[in-house]
Amino acid sequence: MGTHPGLTTEADPVALAREVTDMLLANAADSDHPAIGVQRSILRCLAAQGLYSIAAPVDDGGLGHGERALCEVEEVLAGADGPTWFVLTQHRMPQALTAGSSYPAADEYRRALARGDELGGIAVAHLRRPGPPAVRAVPDGHGGWRFTGRSEWCTGWGLVDLVLIAAVTDTDDVVFALLPAHERRGLRASEPYSLAVMGGTRTVGLDFSDMPVGRDEVAAVVDSEEWRRRDADTVVDTKPATLGLLRRVIDETVRTGHERDRPAALEEAQALAATAWPLRERAYELRFSADRARYIEERLSLRGRIAELTVRAAAGLVAARGGSAMYASSPEQRWCREAMFHLVQAQTDDVRSAQLAAFSHA
Repeated sequence: MGTHPGLTTEADPVALAREVTDMLLANAADSDHPAIGVQRSILRCLAAQGLYSIAAPVDDGGLGHGERALCEVEEVLAGADGPTWFVLTQHRMPQALTAGSSYPAADEYRRALARGDELGGIAVAHLRRPGPPAVRAVPDGHGGWRFTGRSEWCTGWGLVDLVLIAAVTDTDDVVFALLPAHERRGLRASEPYSLAVMGGTRTVGLDFSDMPVGRDEVAAVVDSEEWRRRDADTVVDTKPATLGLLRRVIDETVRTGHERDRPAALEEAQALAATAWPLRERAYELRFSADRARYIEERLSLRGRIAELTVRAAAGLVAARGGSAMYASSPEQRWCREAMFHLVQAQTDDVRSAQLAAFSHA
């Protein structure tokens, strides 16, 4: 796939992200528009700069930075261009899963995912749903599987190269298949959903009808309870992307106050920042704590409070801007819709309860 000019372990990952901020800001309105959408050429550019490789192991061709650096990169990207960030962030799960697996598909694609030579997507959100499995895996008798069911959410279809698909077996294991991201026998994609936000992310539903999965396409097999335990430990944390949007909105409120001589906007931005940044620091402190399991309730509460604050800040920016914020071309109304999106991304019953508690006490 050629050289990666930004892909060196000495590179400052946050600086790499900031280098592309102007390009992303200029493109953000198109990225959200269903008729235009996220551009694969920009995703390839981000990969070439190393922004798909921040936390991937150096031995696999990644940059090998820690989780904190990855979080701060996500803040920058999400604050600049939410839809492009959202397609890019799908890559994290197949990249992380293949790094820790010795199954055939993991061996085949590990290095390509670490370097960003292949762009990954996921169809796994159904694993968080209560009730019977939405996608089932049945052994085919030859070391492979057959998948049947529907995965309601797959983002980046037509933009990514590979898709990680999860299905549950009768013995309650989760089979993860890593496949080329296109239709095949037993796999059909819906038309991209008409969404109120992230409309250009090419998010589709995938239908599986006895879809054959060869043994060489299996990336991992994990006990479902173990997967849910690990997933539950991550969804309680504040999303870095939410913090990135919050920072963008506060910065724009300051700019509006100066440009339009509106002291109330500056006061609002000051009050938001005084609340937001201590919450951010505490959220990261707990996220990276060796004792993080003791703080699940506080981590949940922080996710709820920061999401509520982001919604409130985005609405405040609309008030600061006035009627011009209602133009379809205005970023203010788009940021309001993105704040709404951050309420529902990776939302579980516990996360929902924490969010509603934050709104009721605001």
